[in-house]
Amino acid sequence: MRIGMKVSPLTVLKAGIPNYILNLIEALGTEDRENRYFLYTNRPLPMELRLPDRFRVVRVSFPSPGLQLWYQAGLPVRMRKDRLDLFHDPVYPLPLFLPVPGVITVHDLSGYTDPGVHSLRSSLAARLYPRHLRKAKRIIADSLYTASEIGRLFPDVAEKTDVVHLGVSERFRKVSDTDALSRVAVKYGLPSGFMLFLGTLEPRKNLSRLLSAFAAAAGDIPQSLVIAGGLGWKYGELLRAVSVHPFRDRIKLTGFVEDEDLPAVLSLAEFLVYPSLLEGFGLPVLEAMACGTPVMTSNTSSMPEVAGDAALLVDPFSLESMTSGLLAMATDGDLRRELAGRGTGRASLFTWERTARETLSVYTKAVD
Repeated sequence: MRIGMKVSPLTVLKAGIPNYILNLIEALGTEDRENRYFLYTNRPLPMELRLPDRFRVVRVSFPSPGLQLWYQAGLPVRMRKDRLDLFHDPVYPLPLFLPVPGVITVHDLSGYTDPGVHSLRSSLAARLYPRHLRKAKRIIADSLYTASEIGRLFPDVAEKTDVVHLGVSERFRKVSDTDALSRVAVKYGLPSGFMLFLGTLEPRKNLSRLLSAFAAAAGDIPQSLVIAGGLGWKYGELLRAVSVHPFRDRIKLTGFVEDEDLPAVLSLAEFLVYPSLLEGFGLPVLEAMACGTPVMTSNTSSMPEVAGDAALLVDPFSLESMTSGLLAMATDGDLRRELAGRGTGRASLFTWERTARETLSVYTKAVD
């Protein structure tokens, strides 16, 4: 097959979606020795892709690299020129005029179901979800939870939805090199003992309630709270809450953490706290587990599916539940050791190689 994939998010985004794209195409390069891939972007990629010759990066700038003109007008023309058998958009939308079967990956439907926790642009774009879902030949959902939401909201597309879990990169392993750990600690100004939140700063990450839970628990625990992640949207209230927090001197905002530093940051943390209100998958949970870091996360959406019995689950809508969870994780060393042991085994079940193989199976269904 001649397979096209949109990779333009690599030029403008960080964190979740680009990590998915990079890990998927690298795993496809290892697992798939037959098909040819055309990786479409409207701007030069900021990194060098180490991929086999079967993979070709194609820059589409006609009629303009800006807005969505390249995607809606130029890309369909280019697809015909490249004689594609299939096109995969790993972020949702499909061109209005798609000359080949299309596959889309749905990470979550929160933009459609909870527009208030997203930027205005994302919320408006989410209104088009039904059209894209119905246009696609196959739909990849990265969790059973997301697939169930698709079936609940759009039952007419449920039969063409496949669940393909994400994987954990092999670089996420416990870091024991003291020099590397010291370098990262100094780089981000990390305290000696801390709990860690890792993710983009945005409303659905539930950071305002996390700050309240930390205020309630901090007097009885020794750990500081490190909030690591880039600014997303509607973060002004969060920054104000941090500035007036009664334990402000024990809260550290690191900003965005570079990919190569993530394993060390996770290894330094005593535990990860990830109380998101809604996640399509929740990859930081598995990345922490792979590094041997115990995890406290939410009992909602996809998090129980991802964490299994290897994390402490709390109700992210309950301040009391979150506070109790923080106290248990911070004071019970036996609990942390037990969860760390379970977590490494749990994380080993999720590999990008498996993601690639199952994605290839979806491609075959789409062209058949």
